[in-house]
Amino acid sequence: MEYGVTVNGFVRKRLPEIREDIFKSLEQNLGSTVSRQPNSMIGVLVGVYAAELDRMWQLLERDYYDRSPISASEGSLDNTLAYTNVQRKKAQASYLYAVCYGRSGMVLPANCQIKDASGYKWNIIEESTITLNDCVHVTLEVETPTKGKVYSVQFDNDVVIKYTAQENDTALIVAVALASQSVEKWQGSIVEGKLVFERSDRRYGAVVVPNESFVVTQVGSPIRFDCEEYGEIEPLLNSVNYINTNYDGWFSVSNESETYVGRDYETASEVRQRYASAVFRNSIGMKESIKAALLELQDVTSVTIYENRSDETVDGLKPHSFQAIVFGGDEEAIARTILNVAPLGIDTNGDICVRIEDSEGAAQDVCFSRPHEVQIYVKVIIKEYNEEILPGDAIDKIKNIVVEQIGKLSMGNDVIYQRLLGPIYSGVDGISYIECSVSKDGQTYKQENISIERNELVVTKLANVTVALEL
Repeated sequence: MEYGVTVNGFVRKRLPEIREDIFKSLEQNLGSTVSRQPNSMIGVLVGVYAAELDRMWQLLERDYYDRSPISASEGSLDNTLAYTNVQRKKAQASYLYAVCYGRSGMVLPANCQIKDASGYKWNIIEESTITLNDCVHVTLEVETPTKGKVYSVQFDNDVVIKYTAQENDTALIVAVALASQSVEKWQGSIVEGKLVFERSDRRYGAVVVPNESFVVTQVGSPIRFDCEEYGEIEPLLNSVNYINTNYDGWFSVSNESETYVGRDYETASEVRQRYASAVFRNSIGMKESIKAALLELQDVTSVTIYENRSDETVDGLKPHSFQAIVFGGDEEAIARTILNVAPLGIDTNGDICVRIEDSEGAAQDVCFSRPHEVQIYVKVIIKEYNEEILPGDAIDKIKNIVVEQIGKLSMGNDVIYQRLLGPIYSGVDGISYIECSVSKDGQTYKQENISIERNELVVTKLANVTVALEL
């Protein structure tokens, strides 16, 4: 038999084989048989020597497997990954863009801190300003109207609304006239007699320019804050509203957009699962390299790339272009990454377009899409197996297993309901029978697979899973 590195991998010589080979070599060299009894003098010497050789074979085998990220031991994994320029993801802190309300021009220094309802503290990433140049909220007080006085507000450096005061107009009449005018991405209202404009996107601010006929009483600008602790910390919307470091001119704060969730230090099993795609991060201009680069971004959990290499439009994709569908992550970071790793001269497609400056300072429009989330509901009925003990927390375990398995599905993956049965049987003892059905509306359940389109991503939660015990 062939030992060592072979075409089929590493074949280790075991202790009994080592002993046998040593005895054969002794007998061939001595020209006579020797005692193979373990308690004989030669048997003891051969046993000691064979044990040392066995340890050497084990070290050689371990060294062989440690050279692959898939099989490397915990102590060797990071060194092995370094050969392919892949690194474990470090622990990351969650961050969010909280809307800071205050006086226009108010500067928030680098030591500003806010706190959420759970007690987690969030620190400002850098000195920032509450400003009309980057705001999602503005409160305007209408100065005393006089006939012919013009009131105008410009939004996003593009759209302008205006009203010319008539005789006998009051401040409220002027405010209502302006609030009722339609502005894309903005909503006008009257609050306590003042004119208020709110931007629908609470993450990205825009420029608002009111003319001199108004008094700006309050501005809300989205400003980045990082959590002091690492890990998957995701506060509820509008729950980060405590100011720990008060400053005159900073009125209030609130998280009004989704948090970019952090993570703990990547485990060995997680990096092994990611390795097959992460290794493409070393290249550029390839579909796999774009996907790998995007998956490196914080809070990005799923990416699918579609391309059109033809000279015609196919499935809505422009000729010689690609479309990245990204779940999670910051829009500007996603666009910047696509610009950095995409092939030169190849166009992008998508519902979201972000203008990014390239290395030459030229503005480039980078487009991508978000997947459509498809809520899935699951109903599980189990029957107890009398020869085993069904654990008391069986229902909770089954719910968590279902949510975990569905969470592993990538974009465009169909829901194969029978694939849920194996993990449930493996994870929970005392089950003799499982009946599983799925639904897209939580009302009509069927034992049928659910087809998912390529731009769709299946999601579920514990509340979507029901488990019943058949008596």
